[in-house]
Formats: sequence, C-alpha cells, structure tokens
Amino acid sequence: MSMQLVDLIEKRRFVGREFLLLAWMESELFESTLSTREHGSFGFWLEKKLALSAGQESTKITSPMPGVGRDAKEALLRGQLPESAGIRIAWKGDETSLVLAGEQFAVRSLKLTTLLDATAELATGDVLDEMMGQRKGKPPPKPKADDEDDDTPFYERMRLTRELEALLATLYRDFLTLRLSSTWDGVMVPALSRWALGKPVDVETYQAARQKQLPARTKDTSKRKRG
Repeated sequence: MSMQLVDLIEKRRFVGREFLLLAWMESELFESTLSTREHGSFGFWLEKKLALSAGQESTKITSPMPGVGRDAKEALLRGQLPESAGIRIAWKGDETSLVLAGEQFAVRSLKLTTLLDATAELATGDVLDEMMGQRKGKPPPKPKADDEDDDTPFYERMRLTRELEALLATLYRDFLTLRLSSTWDGVMVPALSRWALGKPVDVETYQAARQKQLPARTKDTSKRKRG
C-alpha cells in the first residue's frame, strides 16, 4: 500500500465518526425512528456502550441509553467524537443489536434474532416433554432421521446479515449525500451544535432540508411488463 493511500485513509477516518454522530443525533430528534427510501421506517437507537475520543482524551459510557446522559454531551462539547457505539435496530418485527466502529465502519458483537433461537427453545421443550412422557409411561418420540436435517436457521442468519449490511450501507450513503452537500454546513452543523448544547432543534425544518438532498427511490426495473 502506497504512503499516499495510507495518508488519504488516515485523513478520512473522521468521516465514520461523523456518521455515528449524525445517526446518534437523528435517533434522538426522530424519537428512535429513522428511515430510508429503500427500507422505510425502522427503530434505531444507541444502547449499552458509547466510546468517544479526541487525541489522548477519551470517554467511555456504559448504560442502557448511553447517548442521552450528561457525560456524552459534555464529551462532545470538549471536541470528542464517537468512535464506536452499541446500536439496536428494530425492523421487520425483529430486533438486532451490534457495535459499530465508526472509523472502520466495522460491525462487531452482532446478535440476530433468528429461527435458531426458536429451535433452541423448542429442543429444550422437547427434552422436558420426553422426560415427562417417560414418567407417565408414554413412549419416547421417534428420533429424527438424518435426511430431515434443516439448514434453515443458517441460511436465515446469512439473509438477515445481508439485509442488515444493506440497511447500514444505505444509511451511510444518505449520510455521505448530506455531508457533501451545502445542507451540511447550512443545516446539519448548526443543528448538531444546538443539539449538543441541549438547545431545541427545529425538527420539521431539519427534516425538510434533509429530504431535499437525498436521492429518490430507485425504480425496480427487474420486473418486465407482461405483453
């Protein structure tokens, strides 16, 4: 890797931190509900962990809602930016928790709600039922044949992971669109400053300026018209 590329990467690391900062603020402004044109509305909020830093100074907060406390906003006012945050996303009837590292845009500690959880609970229930059946003189259930094995939980986990990656990528795309527009300096930065200081933000004006800059939904051209 060339030194120019390394320098370029190092100089752009702040972008991921600013993404976390904007997502943090918007989760509070929009009452833990974000949206994209592709995915619709979904729950999004910070939970459990939040790490901020600037140079040698750092702040680590562990609490159910780490972003709403006094320590988090005071760290922002001292010039610190979030480097990682625990996030919960509620979408399609399921909830997913993860830790997102801003500079690397890396997902850690991913916990998905899948059929694997239901299978585990069912297996525990089957064992208990079998034990109770034997006590009552009932025959044990017939063992499952090898060819009846089901890989559904594995594939479901892969599907949910891909969907989560697409959701985060869309949020990041929207952030970059705003970051590179005149709306960033004219609307986003003043809103971030007021929010960090605990002052009210005009949510309707902010939302209108935000939506004006975001791309329209891409039309689905994969479906052909029937003749």
